[in-house]
Amino acid sequence: MTSSINPNTIDGTYPIAGQDNNSQGFRDNFTQTKVNFTYAAQEIDDLQAKAVLKAALTGTTLDNNMNDSLLYAALIQDFSAVKISVAPSSGTLTLNYASAHYQTYSTATAGSVTLAFSNFPASGSYGFMKLQFTVTNVAFTLTLPAAVSLGLSGIQGISPGTAGVSNTITFAATGVYEFGFGSYDSGSAITIFDLNRSLTNFSGANIDAVNIDASGYVSAVGNVRGGNINSAGLASITGNIIGGNVNTVIVSATGNVQGGNIRTAGLISATGNVTGGNVVGFSRPTAGTATVPTILLTSGSNMTGNSVTAGAIEYDGTVMYGAPSASNRGVLNTSHVIALSTNNATLGDNTTAQAVFNVGTGSAGSIQLPASTTYIMEAVYYITRSVGSNPHTLSTLFALGGTLTSIAYVAETTSTTGNVLGAVSRIYGTAATALVVTASSTSTTENITVTIRGMVRTNTAGSFIPQIKYDSAPGGAPTVLANSWFRLTPIGNGSVTAVGNW
Repeated sequence: MTSSINPNTIDGTYPIAGQDNNSQGFRDNFTQTKVNFTYAAQEIDDLQAKAVLKAALTGTTLDNNMNDSLLYAALIQDFSAVKISVAPSSGTLTLNYASAHYQTYSTATAGSVTLAFSNFPASGSYGFMKLQFTVTNVAFTLTLPAAVSLGLSGIQGISPGTAGVSNTITFAATGVYEFGFGSYDSGSAITIFDLNRSLTNFSGANIDAVNIDASGYVSAVGNVRGGNINSAGLASITGNIIGGNVNTVIVSATGNVQGGNIRTAGLISATGNVTGGNVVGFSRPTAGTATVPTILLTSGSNMTGNSVTAGAIEYDGTVMYGAPSASNRGVLNTSHVIALSTNNATLGDNTTAQAVFNVGTGSAGSIQLPASTTYIMEAVYYITRSVGSNPHTLSTLFALGGTLTSIAYVAETTSTTGNVLGAVSRIYGTAATALVVTASSTSTTENITVTIRGMVRTNTAGSFIPQIKYDSAPGGAPTVLANSWFRLTPIGNGSVTAVGNW
């Protein structure tokens, strides 16, 4: 400012020595002196109220409040910021920008907290402050308000990490963490900065990145999404791996692996799902449980036509296939087998259709077959009797809970007195109803061997029970000997005509 003090208004040559002087001259000088003293007092008071001081003036308290005035073109050195410790109220930790630029909080005080902010500079000015957050127990979390909507990507432990919503940060380890917060619009939108956590060996968060290249190991408690993981050591992820490639020595994931390729010279261990892309390496599935199988193939479309890749394994929801050579799909043997073990099965001396096998978890000798499926069926029955000479024949048949599209089989039978060589008789059947497979016999020591080979196509789902039946009671109960067996092998849907490069 320009001072109002004017020393030129005082006549410094008055009074004149050696002569009488007019008293008005004295009065004029005294008046101008007073005026200038008044100006001086006003200007000193103004300076005291507005000047920046190194120390308080005598009798006053130092207050260098700049009232948001602009300070520019300044060379600064040895500046510091005010540090305060803040406490939450009802679970909310309010950071007052006007109180200090560095504020601290320890979860030992009140545990988990939700942040709030106040008194950021007015819109058009940028304010930045830091929070030192001491975690005393990994169970404690830091929840951000919706206003913290910028800089969320890559923050360790944040979930779900979506702008404009409440986000919670979890911590993989106890310790001291520092975050920065900045705003240019009075706190309507706030940017977060994770200031002291290294990303070289990444631990305890979600990773959203183009590529991750680590000379050590990659460890994540959260998810790894996108890009490639190139690690010279271990990639250990308890969350999900989504997209991109994993190139490492060992991959250990308790979550899901979706998309991309896994290339490893070591072990792939996943308790979740491995979905999409390729797995190139040694794979050791975890042990199955009572509700989760060791390996589970999801049904889907097979490769087009016979252009299957050599070594491929496929599952179309009906049959499992393998390709021993290119363009040459084959059925994997997933036969359903029932057999008598060390105990024989004693049947009734009657003309009722009887199940050949008295074992199984449901109805004895019964299997539930799905609809529209084709099976190769094979069987060997060993049947003996030791008493009874009534003339009789033996038939094979099948009890159905659903319906068949078709059935066709050959039954080859020997019927001898005792376990000796005998002539083989053969007959062809095309129905599930009774098919006579032996000539009439009156032997009391009858030994019958029945061998079945054929095909059955289901129409609707239901039970399927191999049976035998006498046309008249032989006079003694028959016995189906141990190690008699029946096998059904699915080969395709209900109308399959070829599997493989025919």
